[in-house]
Amino acid sequence: MKFLALLGILFLSVPVLAEDLPKTIVGKDGVEMVLIPAGKFIMGSDDRDLKETAPKHKVYIDSFYMDRYEITNGQFAKFLNAVRPSEGKLGERWRWVVIRNDLETDERKNWWPTEIIYEDGMYKALEGYESFPVLSVSWYAADKYCRWVGERLPTEAEWEKAARGGLKGKRFPWGNELPTDGIVFDRRWYSNDVPPPTERVGSYHPNGYGLYDMAGNVWEWCSDWYHPYYYKESPKKNPQGPPTGSKKVLRGGSWYNSAYVLRVAFRNYSSPHSKDDGVGFRCVMDINRKDKNDE
Repeated sequence: MKFLALLGILFLSVPVLAEDLPKTIVGKDGVEMVLIPAGKFIMGSDDRDLKETAPKHKVYIDSFYMDRYEITNGQFAKFLNAVRPSEGKLGERWRWVVIRNDLETDERKNWWPTEIIYEDGMYKALEGYESFPVLSVSWYAADKYCRWVGERLPTEAEWEKAARGGLKGKRFPWGNELPTDGIVFDRRWYSNDVPPPTERVGSYHPNGYGLYDMAGNVWEWCSDWYHPYYYKESPKKNPQGPPTGSKKVLRGGSWYNSAYVLRVAFRNYSSPHSKDDGVGFRCVMDINRKDKNDE
């Protein structure tokens, strides 16, 4: 009953003020979501090696909810069992995610899978890896999952605002200090016979908004098409990215990246069809509300 009451708050026909909303809710998939407050922040970076993040610019973002954690193998397996994608090399699942069964094929014997298997007509996260982030998923898979739970992928601007956690002008979600051993980065995956060198979601310290793993562990898909000079012309309020493109934005860095890639302004991109072994995602939810001082 409590969960239904919270959902009711979100979908009232009469807008509610952001400060009246609960700080956390639970999504349809059982993932806890955190309220990211509306407001302006400085997006981008003037670091000389990050030309595509210039110029730094002020952006206003409406409040929204974001998953506290990255989507896990266990949650993605439940999604696959619910939507029942077609299997086989021409099937939908084949285009969405690389799983351990795929290593049995000639086409993917050298690929790097996430820790999910297909057995007796069911998808299952490998025992012990249910709470590890799903990876090797395409943008289309991430988008489909978020829509399945009535949510969506974050825009690039929403992701950066959330990752900054309320800090101003810092290089990382925690400040300007270089990452320590408490962050998952600069690791090696020497054989796809063993699990990837990620950690359970939420293993280390959250940022100022209570979000975990906004740097390292896995890259996270955003909804935007990528363009290297988009910041020079992007809107000042709720930018959605270019209208078209060939690559989708990735943010956050992953288990295999060096420290400088974990900077909160760092931009990456890939084909929406790609299924990279360092890529996962998390979802966001819109709010039917009226923010004060929203201009």
